[in-house]
Amino acid sequence: MSAGGGGASEGMGRIAIWIANFALGVLCCFLLSRPILLVLEALLLPAQTVAVTPAASTPVARISSDRQIILRRNLFNVSTLAVSGSALSVEEALEATKLPLRLLGTAASADTRLSWAAVEDLESHAHSVVRIDDVLRQQAKVVRIERRRIVLQNGARREELALEQNGGGTVTTTHAAAAAPGDPNAARVKRLADNRFAVARSDVENATRNPAALFSQARIVPKYDNGQMVGVQLNSVQPGSLFEQIGIQSGDTVTTFNGVRIDRPEQSANLLRELTEAKSFNVTVQGSDGRERTLTYELSD
Repeated sequence: MSAGGGGASEGMGRIAIWIANFALGVLCCFLLSRPILLVLEALLLPAQTVAVTPAASTPVARISSDRQIILRRNLFNVSTLAVSGSALSVEEALEATKLPLRLLGTAASADTRLSWAAVEDLESHAHSVVRIDDVLRQQAKVVRIERRRIVLQNGARREELALEQNGGGTVTTTHAAAAAPGDPNAARVKRLADNRFAVARSDVENATRNPAALFSQARIVPKYDNGQMVGVQLNSVQPGSLFEQIGIQSGDTVTTFNGVRIDRPEQSANLLRELTEAKSFNVTVQGSDGRERTLTYELSD
């Protein structure tokens, strides 16, 4: 293949990954308390430039709105920013950190100022968003953020905090307990029919107070068949999670949104139009058994 052809293919692949994130944003757009256009802004526009916290401080003081935007941009553990093959160094072998931390997701960029990672403290159960030079647990400095891990400088040791993997090498997450019915962060979903759902805006606002918790509810990745993107697949859906409440099951592949098939980069313009004009969302899902079903979501006041 010529150099020009390879560049074109790489560009198309990047757009396909963007569409996967974008389409998944549609699925959970009703979880966001702001209008749809602000969701688009969080997904598509460059991140705000925020002064890096000095190494001696913690990321707790970060502006709340910046944290929310970062979490939304990589809500599904898929990088939203394109990274060229030569932009980042080859991963070096590092020992896993023994700090009680879990990596929930990353957004890695060739421009390190635009890279972020969402991390959970396993002792306090607090979620935070960090950038390079931020410090975790007042001792481990973030020195690099990659697609599958972050690199920490812990004293004289350089360690990694990676997305968890199962025996087959597939990245998974170790799920926290599902939100209890009385939990103010839990969104109450009303089943209007077998495959039709509604959620109150007040519950949506409650859910967005802790958006990082959504990272642990499912693992969502673009799905390809013979090199062709065929949709986005959800795995390891947590029992009692929001995804389960809205009818999504582990192994489901979302193939269309409002009739727009998620199979090629050229559909991005159609997805934008659907998001800005639609009042409800119809999602076509293919189960692990190959059967398709249509799910409809509505916002209620």
